[in-house]
Amino acid sequence: MPPHNVATVRRLVFAGAALLGCAGNLEPAPGSKRVAGIASSAVDEQAGVELVAVADAWRGHPPELDELVTPVLVTLTNRGERPLELRYEHFALVTPAGVRFAALPPVIVTGVAYGPVDLVYPPMGFGLAPYLSPWYPALSTWGGSFPFRADYYGNCYTSCRHFPLPDGELLQRALPEGVLSPGGRITGFLYFEELEDVRHIDLMFELVDPTTGERFGGLDIPFVYDD
Repeated sequence: MPPHNVATVRRLVFAGAALLGCAGNLEPAPGSKRVAGIASSAVDEQAGVELVAVADAWRGHPPELDELVTPVLVTLTNRGERPLELRYEHFALVTPAGVRFAALPPVIVTGVAYGPVDLVYPPMGFGLAPYLSPWYPALSTWGGSFPFRADYYGNCYTSCRHFPLPDGELLQRALPEGVLSPGGRITGFLYFEELEDVRHIDLMFELVDPTTGERFGGLDIPFVYDD
């Protein structure tokens, strides 16, 4: 089967609490070399390049990110003598049958996420009554009760604001592309296509010299996926 083409990846839409289904659980396989003190982590090293991968590490916004893509936190350390090319195309999650789940450029993780309304100072100058009263003297003189009506607003109480994706946090926490010089180290998230119909899968990274374009090795960390 040919690799997935990231240009044809379906548009990702986050539906907050209304999302159907659950994210699967990605864990290092029993044969992986674990990293002491870091849960859900494994490591591989070749040619002086070390790759540490941590599954189940996303704790940012949107919290539902791992229900539609597969975020993996990676740390790359270059102890070798060659510079190392970092491109998303050099990373993939690969099944034993050769099916590749591509690492997505963060800018194509598009859609809409839903987040809580800021009740202290509502975004865009809008808020649900009575939270804006202190900023409007004509409304703040009322001393009686003005309760929130959950039967009317429903889930908007906690998830009314729309956030276009990719948002700042998703982009800022991504592993950047570039060249990792000898002695360098970098950490960031890779966002892979949503996994489906898999059990065993390997995180693979091709070692490429940006000066010559030569592939001088590859790293491989086996994982298991329980959906």
